[in-house]
Amino acid sequence: MPLCHLHPLPYHADPTARFALLQGEPGAVLLDSGRPVAERGRYDLMAAWPLAELQPAADEDGRAFFARARTALVKLGRAELPDEVELPFAGGLLGYLGYDFGRRLERLPDGAHADLQLPDSRLGLYAWALISDHQARTSQLVCHPALDAGERQRLIALFDAGAAPEAEGFRLTAPFVADIDESTYRQRIEAIQAYIAAGDCYQVNFAQRFRAPFQGSTWTAYQALRAACPTPFSG
Repeated sequence: MPLCHLHPLPYHADPTARFALLQGEPGAVLLDSGRPVAERGRYDLMAAWPLAELQPAADEDGRAFFARARTALVKLGRAELPDEVELPFAGGLLGYLGYDFGRRLERLPDGAHADLQLPDSRLGLYAWALISDHQARTSQLVCHPALDAGERQRLIALFDAGAAPEAEGFRLTAPFVADIDESTYRQRIEAIQAYIAAGDCYQVNFAQRFRAPFQGSTWTAYQALRAACPTPFSG
């Protein structure tokens, strides 16, 4: 079985300085443990420049989409990590499945208005990742054998240099506004409590959106959010 190439880097508890090198690049992804303040997540994982990107076609069944994803993995090929290395990723698919992807697998009521224009899923096929293990206190660049040797050397040089561009600013140009007014919110909470009391359901994830116009970098906004509310298993 082919082995991944591992390049050790100095351990960083906070992934943001290194992800700043990637955040504007195609397919950039950060699976973030919220370190150094949050404590439950063991790993940070970041990557960019996927070999391929997949999202479902307008009328594509969920199972057909999963079959395409499996085909992409087969084309990448399987690789293993060295026996003594315990890491969660050796190349493969990273991305998200939205809640609405479930409608591609099951017949469900459709009462939501898709106003964000986000695909139900977006996956990237990645032949490398930078992974920090906060239990072992290691940071390593993990490269799948399918990754071109020249690209591997470019990534090593990028992270060895580690000089990120200066962060852009971020500001709201108007205050946040809730989508649901206070009276309607209260009515819906009371309705949920009634459903629970009647035994019609046992849990409801009820949320609303707050929105505001802004100027500047969303990456800067994300860093402010993780500083104010460090959350394991975020991204």
